[in-house]
Amino acid sequence: MAGLLDYTPFDGVEDWAVSLIQHQAYLAPVFFLALEELGIPMPIPGDLVVAYTGYEVSRGVISYPVAFLLLLSAILIGSSILYYLSSKYGQLIVLKFGKYIHLDEKRLVTVEEKFQKFGPWVIIFGRHIPGFRIPITIFAGMSHITYKTFILSTFISVVFWIAFYLYLGGQLGAKTAEIFHAHHWYIFLFAIPLLLGIIGYVIAVIRQRRLQKRKASKE
Repeated sequence: MAGLLDYTPFDGVEDWAVSLIQHQAYLAPVFFLALEELGIPMPIPGDLVVAYTGYEVSRGVISYPVAFLLLLSAILIGSSILYYLSSKYGQLIVLKFGKYIHLDEKRLVTVEEKFQKFGPWVIIFGRHIPGFRIPITIFAGMSHITYKTFILSTFISVVFWIAFYLYLGGQLGAKTAEIFHAHHWYIFLFAIPLLLGIIGYVIAVIRQRRLQKRKASKE
């Protein structure tokens, strides 16, 4: 099978997106990640965008510090804009655009229940659970969770996520390009943040129960 780097025809939006990333190592990742954080469905998942940027870093196309800062800035800016819009027009976003971004009231209620129990841990680990990244941001804005709490939790969450996928993309090398069309590879990559989210959730549950036991014993 020919590598994706040799692929030039535009048979669809996905191919256009891949070509853009290949030719715009600085701007394309920022563009895709920022829009994804705004809740706009992208043809290429963010983790693959970061992994491919890691491959570009390994080739010397872009330096690691610059790549890291660009990716981090894109995510924080995109999520901050969605947080602000949600604080002003949260209900409207859910009603008008919920079906397009896989968001419904039930999912928001789930996020609210978890946040009441685990606080910022929901943002830190919940972002890695498929389907909850955007609902978490929208809930944070609608519920008036302070911006400081939201952005610090998001920062902690994505710093490790970016570092991991930059490293993974560099290790996979040219194979990273093929992953965009090799869905069996993507399932493996997709499972990693899901696993991290589940592990974080379990840790948060255990921690919360210990705190409850301590309070009960003191009473």
